Amino acid sequence: MRVRSVPWVLLGLLGPVACMPAPATCGSPVACEQTCSSERPDACFAAGQAFALGLDTRRQPERAVVLFERACSAGYSDACTYLGSSYEFGVGIEADAERADRLYAEACNSNEGRACIALALLVGESQPTVTKMVLERGVALLREECNDAERDRDRVYERAGSACAALGLLRLQGIGVPQDVAAGERLVGEACSKGDIEACGNLGDLLHESDPDRASRLYALGCEGGYLYACVQSGVDALLGYGVPADAALGERALRRACESGEPRGCATLATAFASGIGVERDPEQALALYEVGCETGAASACGSLGLLYSLGDGVARDLVKAGDLFARACAGNDAAACGNLGWMHTHGLGLVRDAERGLELLERACDENDGRSCYRLGLESEADESEDRRRDLWRRGCELGDPDACMGLSVAFIDGEQAEEQRLAVDLARYSCQEGSATGCTLAGEIFALGWNVERDRRIAEAYFSYACDLGDVHGCEVLASWLAEGAPANAAWTKGRALRAHACEAGLVDECVVLGAYYVRGLGVEKNYERAVEVYAKACAGGAIVGCTHQAQILMTGTGIAPDHARAFELFESACTQGDDLACAWLGLAYQRGRGCAVDAERAAEYYGRGCEQSIAFGCIGMGKLHEQGTGVRKSKRDAAKFFRRACELGADDYC
Repeated sequence: MRVRSVPWVLLGLLGPVACMPAPATCGSPVACEQTCSSERPDACFAAGQAFALGLDTRRQPERAVVLFERACSAGYSDACTYLGSSYEFGVGIEADAERADRLYAEACNSNEGRACIALALLVGESQPTVTKMVLERGVALLREECNDAERDRDRVYERAGSACAALGLLRLQGIGVPQDVAAGERLVGEACSKGDIEACGNLGDLLHESDPDRASRLYALGCEGGYLYACVQSGVDALLGYGVPADAALGERALRRACESGEPRGCATLATAFASGIGVERDPEQALALYEVGCETGAASACGSLGLLYSLGDGVARDLVKAGDLFARACAGNDAAACGNLGWMHTHGLGLVRDAERGLELLERACDENDGRSCYRLGLESEADESEDRRRDLWRRGCELGDPDACMGLSVAFIDGEQAEEQRLAVDLARYSCQEGSATGCTLAGEIFALGWNVERDRRIAEAYFSYACDLGDVHGCEVLASWLAEGAPANAAWTKGRALRAHACEAGLVDECVVLGAYYVRGLGVEKNYERAVEVYAKACAGGAIVGCTHQAQILMTGTGIAPDHARAFELFESACTQGDDLACAWLGLAYQRGRGCAVDAERAAEYYGRGCEQSIAFGCIGMGKLHEQGTGVRKSKRDAAKFFRRACELGADDYC
């Protein structure tokens, strides 16, 4: 539930625009904006900085860029540096590296040390000599300003103090100066203690893992000073009890303050807490409302999370079309997970026109941008002719990025490994993926213990894994568990959960799931037998392109099992499915022609279709051929030939003919 800081803060971690409190004393961002003029570029810069970082106001990067432009044009070099970062990272304006380069150079030539650092990092290894020279100049300028502050610690802590903070960040990371963590923390810490709230947030980010207690205190200081990003992080820490005692009320207040002050990440983060029940009672409706606010005020992640709610129907009516629109909007805002979700929808035609090429392109992009889930999905979609190494590499990357399903996929890839080490790793990965929340990983772990594959066979452990998989939402885990339990309330509960999961997938447009759902109603698994409902879901599968759904629908209509028969419609469906290559449908066409159901009786055609089905290992076709030979209908009468076909039906699983 960590929150990423805005690009200016990310830049701050590198040094170029860190910790520069505005010298303007116009009271509020709006007041500074109203005071902004060519004579008061400091007011333009102060307002721009507030809108850029969310200092006591909602982040509005586009508005900030306009103000930075005005201040920079009036010769205010600090504003040129901020404007350069806007162009470099494409925040509030379209990215333009050349424009960023010119702005940094202009500010650096005006002795703005942070701009020199930013210019050196932008040029990078392409011009090593220039980079080294400019970096040294930037460090020298920052050191000179910082030394001024060190000599006069009691004076107003303005620009010189912020130079110390910038120099401290460079020392922490060893950029342009020898790395010295202690000295770096001291310099940034002093800037924070003297009121530089951005420095508080920067230092909090750097210490979050190594010293969570101190980081939490720094975020609290930043929040008290009006730095809304710090409020968000302070709220997260309070909810999770990270670095401070867990305090849901305090965490919610901090996040609401940020949200209501216009910081969209505050809305999105609090929404996530309500959606997941993290630190607060789960409340999908509140999550929905907060995600909507966050999305409308510019948080791409909020749009992506809102899309997820619509795709799942969690707290809102399910709407895959709207989910796709929201994922597209979030993806345009560089939310990698949303790009991956959009890619998955395109790949499978879920609520969107199926476009496998576009879908794979989006999954590839999301995986490259460190979305582990997308790496896993990309592995699933790998073409059969692609090397197994490619799939393993994708799943390994996804697993390393923290996606438990990718770890499960890697386990499957190792199961058939030739080396004993790989086989042992497969077991460990399956158990780990389950532990980390992969429902399919739990099912795999259950299968490993059920079969005794590289472990001691243990039905009790296997059953526990299948049960957990079912609880997590893996339909296969539910179905294996129900089959094991055979009967009774626990078995019915597992079948009921499985049916609900199949129904959910069917409603999402996965037609193969509709076919399986139909079988639930035909066999009465966790529900009363309902042939009318079975016909409905089979029809949905058929309309969606699942040929076997057409065949199963036709079987019920032909036999009139549980409903009034409709031979004409059944014949149409069988004929269409047979034409499209479904051998079972062809065998049933044999019955239609034999008995004149939906067509005229035609013994020869009956033999033709029964024979085609039998040749393709359909027991029903072999039985039909056997009966025709018994009767001598459409074929010569022959007990020997009839016995031959019945024997073949037996081999194919028709026990009544054994």
